[in-house]
Amino acid sequence: MPNNKSTLEQILCEIQRCLDNELYLAALGLSLTIPDICGKAEYPRAGNTTRYINWYNQFVLIKYKPNGAESPYSADMPYLSGEVIYNLRNAFLHSGNPNITKDKIKNERCKIDKFQLKLGQELLGDTSCVCYGANWIICEREYEVNVRLLCMRLCEAAQEYYLANKEKFDFFDYSIVYEDKKKEV
Repeated sequence: MPNNKSTLEQILCEIQRCLDNELYLAALGLSLTIPDICGKAEYPRAGNTTRYINWYNQFVLIKYKPNGAESPYSADMPYLSGEVIYNLRNAFLHSGNPNITKDKIKNERCKIDKFQLKLGQELLGDTSCVCYGANWIICEREYEVNVRLLCMRLCEAAQEYYLANKEKFDFFDYSIVYEDKKKEV
């Protein structure tokens, strides 16, 4: 039976299967490639870093970034910017380290000192924290990301983007063939 799904649609299905089977790190690894794929479609002439960060910021962050109006401290809270996600992608996919390096983040608000991944079925939001010292100087920024929620947000944004922009995905000039081999016992 032929598979009529695009490569991106197949990736999104496999991420969901990983989440359904509590394979959170596998889901995260595959999810972190989504801005690469969709970024290539949206910004075909831009470099990898630029297109990754810009696609994430334009199609994912725009929906979930805190607006800073919740409390007087909200403007100091770190959030998952395109830079942070790109940094996580590089660390996780290239060295198996699910952490970020704050020195590689330009936005001061997103220079996270303590970064944690939260694994599990619950869809509770992420946790952002700022510790202040004397004279309200920021001593530390912390962020705990719900991996399941991040994967779902990336998948949702990719699905919406793909449905509106299928023609931009013409760079997939290959096909994946699935062979279901059944053994008789």
